[in-house]
Amino acid sequence: MKNPFEFPSVSGSIRMQFRSSFKWELVVTSSISRGRNVLNFPREYTRNCLMNSDRKIYLIDVASGRVYNSKIFTSGQNKETRFVYSCWKKFVTDNKLKFRDKVIFNATTGDNVIEVQILRRRRRSR
Repeated sequence: MKNPFEFPSVSGSIRMQFRSSFKWELVVTSSISRGRNVLNFPREYTRNCLMNSDRKIYLIDVASGRVYNSKIFTSGQNKETRFVYSCWKKFVTDNKLKFRDKVIFNATTGDNVIEVQILRRRRRSR
């Protein structure tokens, strides 16, 4: 009788990859809302999610499904200091981000795609 808890063997050409997600938040500053800023990636994201060979990033606006892509830039000798400019500026402009809106980023390990969600700040009632 076969053991019900025994798993079939896996050939050497097939391997399982365990992916985890990485999230971070950004509160929009007045500089960002005016389109005068780059999107710096947290070092933990650069270390754990991006591959050294990744040269492009894809931001997906969760609300609209629109995809923004851009070349990834590296600042100086430190390969962990990476950022984007053009797609971030377009994202900020298209979504009319305002001071104190919150932007939530969700990425998967080993993938150069980031889902982006906007939480609008509450307007004060008069």
